[in-house]
Amino acid sequence: MIRYASRASLFAVCLAFANHALAADDTIVVGQSVALTGPLAENGKELSAGMKAYFDSVNAKGGVNGRKISLLVKDDASLPAKTLQNTQAFITDGVAVLAGYTGTANVALLVRTKKLKDADLSLVGPMTGADSLRAPFGTEEKAAGQGNYKLEGDTFQEGYVPQLFHIRAGYGDEARKIVKQAVSLGMQKMGVLYSDDAFGKSGLAAVSAALREHNLELASKGIYNLKTGDVKEAVKTINQPRPQGVVIIATGEPAQAFVQQYREVDPGAQLFALSAVSYKSLVKALGSKTQGVGISQVVPMPWNSLTPVSKEHQRTMKEFAPNVPLTYSTMEGHIIAKVITEAVRKGGTSRAKMREALEGLKSQDVGGYIVNFNDQERRGSRFVDITVIGREGELMR
Repeated sequence: MIRYASRASLFAVCLAFANHALAADDTIVVGQSVALTGPLAENGKELSAGMKAYFDSVNAKGGVNGRKISLLVKDDASLPAKTLQNTQAFITDGVAVLAGYTGTANVALLVRTKKLKDADLSLVGPMTGADSLRAPFGTEEKAAGQGNYKLEGDTFQEGYVPQLFHIRAGYGDEARKIVKQAVSLGMQKMGVLYSDDAFGKSGLAAVSAALREHNLELASKGIYNLKTGDVKEAVKTINQPRPQGVVIIATGEPAQAFVQQYREVDPGAQLFALSAVSYKSLVKALGSKTQGVGISQVVPMPWNSLTPVSKEHQRTMKEFAPNVPLTYSTMEGHIIAKVITEAVRKGGTSRAKMREALEGLKSQDVGGYIVNFNDQERRGSRFVDITVIGREGELMR
């Protein structure tokens, strides 16, 4: 059975992060604008907790090259404009590197306003799989759709972003894995639920492209508005051709509502979700209706003792965050923090040196999980695993 920590205790832990003051010269300060409230709060708190626990473990051993690593956290409530405000504060305060931001729209706003580029400030491990933010080296900037996060006078520019260092696989990688799994099970008709924002549109494009690789076309798609979260019409539209499987490009309450309503109209359809979905929230809200839902994952299973980084994460959380349950998000935070620590070890003590050190992490093995950067590569990993929610609400491979 899944065990849940109290939201209050997690929130208290994360609020403590936000009270950190900028540190002295012997400390590397990592800035994180993350959702501690709002629709991505659960993932945000867990991601931050995993990062902090790893940094605390490093500092307990004396730090790296005589320097401690401090995590400075600001809540953005999943609001892109607040993310922009927090990032400007980090830039003004002189943080060495950013890490663990949540939300496609939030990160896209930083790119199109050129905040990272102008400050030459690296952002490591943003929690977004948008392929538009993973354009290869040499890709020219071009105007792109802005979803519902447009700010007056701004234009979202897609293209190679040297300041973004991605730890997780992209939505395209997740979609290809899901579609491959579906096709191997004999599915030919697939539907997609997606939101009217950068996350939803990126996911839709990724699934459509993955299907074309198998000479298939999307059977149906349904869009929902983020402001209302109402998926009723989307359920009807998607179900009309009776697809064998549906990919859910949604998070939080809309994802929960879709699973509940779609189970009622077609209980036999196979439902898939991207890694952005919290399986814990699904299980807590819907119980047995979640059985069989497939979820792609972009880091190793945190409870799997066969993977060195998983065992390390278990030990670290037990000692430095004993009241925080292990999740895929805490694992992702652990890996992000470990990558930054390795960059510090290689001389990343300033913004420029941090970017140079990150570029030097070629085929970096962090414990059975390989991160590969160089001066032209920012996709650190393409690892994707498929898990399924079991009868008791547990995740199975």
